[in-house]
Amino acid sequence: RCLHGRSTHHFDAAAINPYLFCPGTNEATILQLLTARSNAQRQQIKAAFKTLHGKDLVSELKSELGGKLETLIVAMMATPVMFDVTSLRNAIKGAGTNEKVLIEILASRTQNEIREIIKTYKQEYDHNLESDVSGEVGGHFKEMLVILLQANRQQGVQEGTIQSDAQALFNAGEKKFGTDEDQFITILGNRSAEHLRRVFDAYMKLSGHQIEESIQRETSGGLRDVLLAVVKCARSVPAYLAECLYNSLKGAGTDDATLIRIMVSRSEIDLLDIRAEFRKSFATSLHNMIKNDTTGDYCKTLLLLCGGTDEATILQLLTARSNAQRQQIKAAYKTLHGKDLVSDLKSELGGKFETLIVAMMATPVMFDVTSLRNAIKGAGTDEKVLVEILASRTQNEIGEIIKTYKKEYDHDLEQDVSGDTSGHFKRMLVILLQVMLCRMFDAYMKLSGYQIEESIQRETSGGLRDVLLAVGKTRIHTQLSILKYTSLTLSGAGTDDATLIRIMVSRSEIDLLDIRAEFRKSFATSLHNMIKNDSSGDYRKTLLLLCGGDDA
Repeated sequence: RCLHGRSTHHFDAAAINPYLFCPGTNEATILQLLTARSNAQRQQIKAAFKTLHGKDLVSELKSELGGKLETLIVAMMATPVMFDVTSLRNAIKGAGTNEKVLIEILASRTQNEIREIIKTYKQEYDHNLESDVSGEVGGHFKEMLVILLQANRQQGVQEGTIQSDAQALFNAGEKKFGTDEDQFITILGNRSAEHLRRVFDAYMKLSGHQIEESIQRETSGGLRDVLLAVVKCARSVPAYLAECLYNSLKGAGTDDATLIRIMVSRSEIDLLDIRAEFRKSFATSLHNMIKNDTTGDYCKTLLLLCGGTDEATILQLLTARSNAQRQQIKAAYKTLHGKDLVSDLKSELGGKFETLIVAMMATPVMFDVTSLRNAIKGAGTDEKVLVEILASRTQNEIGEIIKTYKKEYDHDLEQDVSGDTSGHFKRMLVILLQVMLCRMFDAYMKLSGYQIEESIQRETSGGLRDVLLAVGKTRIHTQLSILKYTSLTLSGAGTDDATLIRIMVSRSEIDLLDIRAEFRKSFATSLHNMIKNDSSGDYRKTLLLLCGGDDA
């Protein structure tokens, strides 16, 4: 509460007033104030505004705003149940029935939420929602919606009926000529989500394909749409709504009604989960799609509701900091928010960009340790990683790697390497883990008349040859070995992103300038240009910021 016994919402209501009753409305101030409050707080602001000014805040907002921003702000000012009720009423009583709205709301809401919707609809319009829906739709589609409006699903999992339900669905569709829609309606409309997930698994074993495929083949129109929505919601409501959001944003034009409806109705329920499912399913963030598909204060308000991550801001902030500074940022984030920054980044990002940013957030030694561990313990041993790291690091760096590996995994690195490699290759790696080789290559040249690399090429093969050549080059000039891997990474069809990320991150504060110079000298093009031509999006932007200039 604030001074003089006034609560915060009274001050919010007073703060809004000057922006409504002056020439022009400061939309930015209104949206910042309202999006920073919970729905319950917005209801208090409405009440306080009425008390202070004798006017209805929503009416004043509607008179001052316009277009999509007005629709969004007015939606935010409704209670959650009232927003659903209004959306359903408009879907039924508008020009034509908006079946998509009926399906989305009735399939995704809990039983308690549907009961509250029915009660509020009756209070608000003195109508029975079931009667109004029944009067606008027909056939099996109507039957399914009516069952959903009963809000009377069975509780829990009925172990004894899982197989029989799966068999009944199979018999009603795939196994017979024509479709017994009533069986689909009865089972999908009355069983709990937990039970249905078990039925879907049993159906998959019985039929050899997912229930969604059968529904697509065996039904059509509104019934097909609502059955698919029910199945998707039984699997995951956030995943279903993430798909709805994606469909509203993709392609030419934006389905603003759907975008607003989901963003507002789920903002305090499961929007974090929806964002995570969106990223997982569509390899981009909800934040970025909204940013690219909307404009102005409407866009700003949606992004404030969305929260989440502006990837461009992340890459600019993190690439402009040293590794030591990034470690300080991680610690400060933990202190301020009580959360692990890397975990939060992983939940928001995805794909190669996530891999790159997470790599940048590790300390240099921890990044090497993790890379070695993954190389040893993954599916098959990644000899290239072992060669690259062990041949290019200094004696002090290898000593720190061995110590940190033991501390992190309670394993001896030499033993793990020995257990995953063999023969002369293993012996060479073990030597690298024990001592710093003397520089004897000049003496060898004087003695034999040619470079040691030539002897290695002729006299050895396989992994041993690779590690000996890497040592021969690296102990003289670290960059020469590394640029070899970088060039192989970027040349030819496809990019070896794991190697590219590993080298760019691990050498970014050590000798990347020298690597760039050697790259230009050896391959008649710049590292900058090859990265630019071989990668894309925020992943490319981050790599180029790490790389620096183009050495053209």
